[in-house]
Amino acid sequence: MTRVPFALLVALLTVTATRASAQAGPAAGEAPARADGCGMTEENATFRDLTVGSVVTLQRHRWVRGEANWRDEMSRYVGRAARVTRLSGVDAQGCAGVRVDVDHEQYFWRVRDLGLGTGRQLAPTAQTGSTSGFPQECRMQDGRERYGAAVAGAQVILGRHRTVDGDANWSEEMSPFVGRSARIVGPAGVDGQGCPGVRVDIDQGSWFWRIRDLRTSGAGADLASLTLVPSTGVSSDHGRPAISTVGGSGLFGAGGVPGPQACGLTDQTVQWEGLAVGAEITLGRHRAVNGDDNWDAQMEPFVGRTGHVTELVGVDDQGCALVHVDVDGGQWFWRARDLVVTQPAPAP
Repeated sequence: MTRVPFALLVALLTVTATRASAQAGPAAGEAPARADGCGMTEENATFRDLTVGSVVTLQRHRWVRGEANWRDEMSRYVGRAARVTRLSGVDAQGCAGVRVDVDHEQYFWRVRDLGLGTGRQLAPTAQTGSTSGFPQECRMQDGRERYGAAVAGAQVILGRHRTVDGDANWSEEMSPFVGRSARIVGPAGVDGQGCPGVRVDIDQGSWFWRIRDLRTSGAGADLASLTLVPSTGVSSDHGRPAISTVGGSGLFGAGGVPGPQACGLTDQTVQWEGLAVGAEITLGRHRAVNGDDNWDAQMEPFVGRTGHVTELVGVDDQGCALVHVDVDGGQWFWRARDLVVTQPAPAP
C-alpha cells in the first residue's frame, strides 16, 4: 500500500472542504436562487443587466405561486417598447421589477417577463425625429383643420410649443413630458390661435399638444429631457396595494402599515383604524374600486412623496375613506387605503 505524506493529506483535505463549502446551499437568511427569477429580496435582487435607459418590450406577467401581480389596465401596453426609468426592487413574490416611461411610471413591470429584443437606444446628442408630415401653420378654422401624419395610433415625440402671435398655449405642468415618446389617441380640434392639436396616451389625455411641435419617433425619445433616477428601493414605489407590516418586510419594505382598506362605507360608518391627523404617510396611486379610482392625472407628481394627514374628510362615491394631506396643500382627496402610514400621529 502506498503511503501518503502527511502534508499532502492535509492539502487534499483542505481542497475537499473548500469544494464542499462552494457547493453548499445559501446561508441562513439568504433567499435561495430560483429558476423563475423570483424569490429575491431588495438586497440581492438582480435585473438581468437592465439599467436606467435600457429599452425593453413589455409583456404580460406569468403566474408565480398563484400570484401574477397584474392589473387589467396594463394590457394596453403589452407589446410596446419602453425605456426603463427606475429599478424598483421586488414585489411580494420576490420578483424584480422596473418602472418605464410609456405608462408614466404608473405600473410595476416584472423583469422576468420583459422582452429584451428591442435593442438599447442611446441618448441622442441633438433633437431627433422630423416635423415632416405635421402641418406647421395655424389660424385654421375648427372643423376644417388638417392633421397630416398626426393620426390616432401614430407614435410621436412631444415638443414644447412655440409661440404663435405671442401665445404658446403652454402649461409648465406639460414640461415633464417634453421629449418623450407618446401615442396619439385622437384629435383635439384647434386652440385660440387656430393651431390643431391632439391628445396622447402618456399624460392620460390631459393636455392639448400642438401638432406643429410634434416630431416623428423613429429615433426614440430624447433622454436629455428626462429625469432618470434609479430607485432607492420599493419603499417609495406605490404601484400595488401596501402589504408591509411594521418591523417586517413587504412590498414597500419595512417600517410602514397600510391605511384602512375597507370601502363601501358611509360618513357615519367609516372606520379609521388608528389613522389620525398628524400621522406621517407616503402617498400611493389609487386602485380602482368597482371601476372607479377617484384619480386625477395632476396627482401623479405627488405619488411616493411623504407628508402628514391634515384632515379626515369622510368617504367618496365608492365609500372609501378620504384624507387631506399637507404635501399638496390640501388640494386633493387621497384614499386612505392607498397610503402607507410610516409614523402614527403623536399623542395629544
